[in-house]
Amino acid sequence: MPTGQNTSESHGKAEMTIFDVLKQDHEKARYLFDKAQKAGKKEIASLQKLFAQIEEELELHMEGEERFFYSALEQDEEMRDHVLQSYEEHQVAKTMLGTFKSLAVDDERWVAKLKVLGEIVEHHMQEEEREIFKMARKALGKEQQHEIAMSFQKSKREGHRPSRGAPVEG
Repeated sequence: MPTGQNTSESHGKAEMTIFDVLKQDHEKARYLFDKAQKAGKKEIASLQKLFAQIEEELELHMEGEERFFYSALEQDEEMRDHVLQSYEEHQVAKTMLGTFKSLAVDDERWVAKLKVLGEIVEHHMQEEEREIFKMARKALGKEQQHEIAMSFQKSKREGHRPSRGAPVEG
């Protein structure tokens, strides 16, 4: 990481809430799914790299979201049902990610499966952004929103695996 970025980045992170961080992750996921859809069935190497990025991003996002965001919200009576539903949506996405391990990327179902995964993830992200974020802003104080954001980001940084291909720039 360039050293000039470090100070402005750490300053920016101190200002960010968990909602800002999650929204950034959501935008990155949307970008990666869109790029995979545009890659087409014939670009197998590109699809494999994109899927590796999607898989890593989703796994790190879901893990951090569950550990820091959902765990902070599940004690709130008003949020409990929404949080439980979100855990279940994550479980569906994790199960679906696992099905790719037994399917060759050139299998005609692969691209269809990736599209369905993208639709499931998009539905989940929209629900969070439209409903859960609004309720969570009331349930979490500003300081807690910042603390959760920092813990979430730290967890993601520590969880990143060495790249399995060139990163896709956005």
